[in-house]
Amino acid sequence: MNNVDVDILIIIFISVFFGGIIKGTVGIGLSLFSVPIIAFFLPPTTSMILLCVPVLITNIIQMKISEGVSSYRFLPMFIALIIGILIGCNLILKIKLSIISQIIAVSVIFAAVVNLFGINLKFINSNIERVFTIILGVFSGIIGGISNMYAPYILAYLISSDLKKNSLIRTIATLYFFGSILIFPIWIYKGLGSKDELIWSFLLLLPAIIG
Repeated sequence: MNNVDVDILIIIFISVFFGGIIKGTVGIGLSLFSVPIIAFFLPPTTSMILLCVPVLITNIIQMKISEGVSSYRFLPMFIALIIGILIGCNLILKIKLSIISQIIAVSVIFAAVVNLFGINLKFINSNIERVFTIILGVFSGIIGGISNMYAPYILAYLISSDLKKNSLIRTIATLYFFGSILIFPIWIYKGLGSKDELIWSFLLLLPAIIG
C-alpha cells in the first residue's frame, strides 16, 4: 500500500465513503459497491482485506445488539454459512486470483439483476425453507470463504422473505458480522493480509462511518 499512488488512495477513500452512504441508507452495499472499484487498482484479496474493519464496525452498529435477538428463524442458515466459509477459506490459496475476480464480478452482477428486476424467491414455502436455507448457507459460505461475496445469494432470499425492514437490516448486519469475524482472521492467518493493509483498513473506517 505504501507504493500506491495518491490518486488511487483518494479513489479508495471516496469509494468507501459512498459505500458507507449506500449501506447507511438501505442497510447493505459497502462491500458490493467498494470492493469492485478498489479491485480495479489492487488485487481482489487486498481490496477485501482493506474493508475488514469498516465492514465489522458498520455491521456492529446496524446489528443493534442492545435490542436483543429478534428471531432464530435463520439460525440453521447461519450455522450452514459458517461451515461453508470454513470450506471456502481452505480453498482460497488453491484458486487463481483471476478466478476470485470472476467470482466477485458474478456475485455483483447477480445482486444487481435481482434488485433491478425484483426477482424474488417467495415460492419457497415454510415447509422446505429450513432445508433450502441450509443448502443456501453452505453454498454462500464456500463462495464467501473464497471471495468474501457470500451476501448476494442470501440477500436474494432474505429480501423475498416477510421480514420487516428493521429486522431485515439487523439480520443482514448479523450475517455480515459473523461472516467477517471468520473470514478475515483466517485469511490473515493464511498470509493474505499484512499489517500495512490492516492499518489502512482502520483508516478507511473514517469515511465508512461518515458515509
